Order: sequence, then structure tokens, then C-alpha cells
Amino acid sequence: MRWILGILVVLASAVAVALLLMFNHGNLAIFWPPYRVDLSINTAVVLLIAIVVLMFLASKAFVQLISLPARVRSHREHRYRERALTAFREATVALAEGRFARAEKQSQLALHLPEQGGAAALVAARACHGLRALDRRDQWIERCAQEFGLKDQAQLLAADCAIQDRDGAAALAALDRLQPRTARQVHALRLRLAALELEQQWQALLPVLSQLERRQMVAASAVAALRMRAWRNLLNQTGTDLAATKSLWRQIGRELAYESPIAESAIEAFRRAADFSTAADIAERVLRKRFSGTVVDQYAGLDALSGREKLHNMEQWLQRWGPEPSLLAALGRVCSEQQLWGKAEAYLRESMAKDDSPGIRLALARLLEQTERSEEATGLYREAAQTQRPPSTSRQAPVINAASSEAR
Repeated sequence: MRWILGILVVLASAVAVALLLMFNHGNLAIFWPPYRVDLSINTAVVLLIAIVVLMFLASKAFVQLISLPARVRSHREHRYRERALTAFREATVALAEGRFARAEKQSQLALHLPEQGGAAALVAARACHGLRALDRRDQWIERCAQEFGLKDQAQLLAADCAIQDRDGAAALAALDRLQPRTARQVHALRLRLAALELEQQWQALLPVLSQLERRQMVAASAVAALRMRAWRNLLNQTGTDLAATKSLWRQIGRELAYESPIAESAIEAFRRAADFSTAADIAERVLRKRFSGTVVDQYAGLDALSGREKLHNMEQWLQRWGPEPSLLAALGRVCSEQQLWGKAEAYLRESMAKDDSPGIRLALARLLEQTERSEEATGLYREAAQTQRPPSTSRQAPVINAASSEAR
């Protein structure tokens, strides 16, 4: 329908022009000695319009001819740009799929686009890390920092790769080169946390863990487990230094201090530092709230305490927590130390009836030897050797980092 209207408009215009020219009877004379040309006004107008149109078309053709090299160059750049963008997308997908060789190859093609060169270099470095091509990985990281100006990003990637290689010292060195603003970001803090854990720098780890906990960037269960592990290791590192042990114990929050694993390490630390009263006080506080067989064994092993005091407290725990095998065994050992042979044997036999472990059999066998019942003791020694439990082969869980899962 539109093309029909267009034809009608053109025809109407032609008719209007023809009617207009019918009333024009003038002539135009052009003198070019010795020549003379006579034209009607209508013919002159048509020729003038034709000349203007031809000049306009000629100028456009000339402009197009002059701009041809620039348009060819622009077309090539556009094609290279599209190819580089496609290569970068394919490199990212290949990296996520674990096709590291293809990811590196496509990243090299993506470098044709300058504004995405830094990102392509990061992808290539991550791909080389997946291929274990460490020299090429370091070259890509260096190129990312020096050529493309992404210094902080390169250091973060270097730290992440070092953590995956279990090299905490290299990771910390890379993180220390970050700008202060970048170092406070969540990803950098997660990497620092993992590096400090690898290096077992527990004192420096606790503030970083608190920052991530305030931002709610770490699961609560993981925070509790890591904080407990840090305090336990710090307590184990105090040695026989009583002042250091007391100072560290004061730093632990009261709601966390008497949790069984930390309390166990604290009891052992105070025992090494010869502060048996504090060790006993910690054990008593723990056993008021919950039962712990390890704490009971530690309390029973505090030789500096009087036997009567230990027996009194442990018998109270027996009434509170019931006949737990570890508590009965500890009572048997304490009674044996006090030469209460009858009570010691009764406690040990009751404990063995509930938990027939080789350790309890050995304790009972030693008791029988002390009471000159060698034949029965020999039988218990033989049974303990036959029922010796094999050591448990627990598979160590791999350590997983915050920042590293993102690239693969």
C-alpha cells in the first residue's frame, strides 16, 4: 500500500511541474564568443538541476573514496574486537569447565582487546595454575601487574594459588603487598585467614577471624571450630611459662574458656607450668556443667593434689553423672594410688564391664600384680594384648580456601 501511495505522489508532482512549466515562455541566451546558445527557461532549469545533482553525487563518491582506508581499518578493528570478545567468553567458560589448556589459548586471543587484557591475563594465570605450569603462571601474574596495572588483583591471585599449593608464607608475602583498602576486603581477609592457618600463626589469626565473623562472611560453626583450634594451639605452645599461660587464659572469653577441648588444653598447660590448683579448678568447673572423660583423666593425673581431695570430688561426680566407664577407671587408678585395693578393683571391674578396653584391663592387671595375684594378672595381660585395638586411620579432610573456589 505504501509503494502505491509513493507512485501517486511522484506522478502528482510530475503533473504539477509540467503544468507550472507550461506557463513559462521565456528564453535564455548564453553567449560564449564566437558561440551563442539559446535555451528555453524550462530546459535551463532542468539542466541546472541535473548539474547540481551530478555535482552532489560526485562529491559523495569522492568522500567515500577518500574515507575507504579508514572504513576498512574500522571494519578490521570491529572484527578483531568481536573475535577477542568471543575468545574471552570461551576462555571463561573453559576455565569453569576445567579445560585449562583451551582457557589459556583463548585468553591469548582475548588480548587483542586492550580493555580486557588484564582480565584475560588473570584467566590465563589461573588456567596455568590448573595445568601446574607454574613458570607460565608467574609470568602471567607479573604481566597482569606490570603491563595492565592490576597489581592488587595479581597479588590476590598469587596468594590464592600459594594457598592451594599449601605455601602459607608465600601467600602472606603476597597479601602484605596489597594496598590497605584492598587488604580490608572480604576476599583478602579470607585468603589471609587460610594463610595464617597454614602457617599456624594463631595469635594473628584471631583478629582476622573476628573481622570476618562481624561481617558474617564465615559460617558460625566454622568460626567456633577455628577459634577453638587456635586457642588450643596457643595454650599448647606456652610450654612451662606460667605467666604466658595465665595471660593467654585471661584473653579467652569466659563463655568459651570452659568448653571441653579448650579446657583440656588449659589443664595440660597449667599442669606443665606446675600450677596444679588452677588446673584442678578448671577441671572442676568443666565437670559441673558437662561430663568429659578426658578432663576426668587429666584431673586424676594431677599428682600434686591430695588423694583424699581427688577421691572426694570424683565420687561426687560419680553421683552427678552416673557410672561412666572413664570416671570409674579414673577412680580405680586413684584408689590404687591410695592403696585402697578393694575399692580400686571394684571400680576397675565395673568400668571393664561397661567398656572392655585394653587400657582398663592393663590397669586392673597392674593392680592384681600389686596385690600378689600374678596368675590372674597374667591372664589379663594376655587378654589385653589380644584385644588391642588397631589405631584408627582417619582420613584428613582437605583444607578448602574463600577466595580460591571462584576461579575454577
